[in-house]
Amino acid sequence: MAEGSSIPPSLNLRRSAQSGSKVMTAAWQVVYTESTTSSLLAYLFGGAHVNLTPMQAGDTINVRIRKILVSGGAWVNHDQVPYTNVQPTNHPAFSIGPLFNIYGVEISMQQTAGVLRTIETEFYDAKRLGLA
Repeated sequence: MAEGSSIPPSLNLRRSAQSGSKVMTAAWQVVYTESTTSSLLAYLFGGAHVNLTPMQAGDTINVRIRKILVSGGAWVNHDQVPYTNVQPTNHPAFSIGPLFNIYGVEISMQQTAGVLRTIETEFYDAKRLGLA
C-alpha cells in the first residue's frame, strides 16, 4: 500500500551575496536588504558579523536596523547604534542576531566622523528552498 507524505517547505540558510567590503559614506547606505510583497514568502535574516577593526580615533560609524512590519508598510527603525573611535583589541567586531520577518529587513551604515573606512561585513539569510 502506497503512502503519501507532505514535506513542509524548508529554509536554506546561506551566506548572502550582499556580504563583503563596504566603503563608508557620510549618508546612510544600505549594506543588506531583503523584502517581499507577499506574506507567503517568510524568511529569516540569519544574522551578521561586522568587523570594525579599521576604525581609528575620531571615527564614528552608525549602524541602523529597519524592518517592514505589515504588508505595504514603511520601514520602521528596529535598532540604531553608534560606534566611535578605535574598537577594543579583544572585541573589534559585533554581531547582529537573527530576525524573523515576512515583509522586509534592512541594515544601513553611515560614517559621520573621521576618514571614511572600508568595513568588512558578512550577512546570512534563509529563504524557502527554490526561492533563493
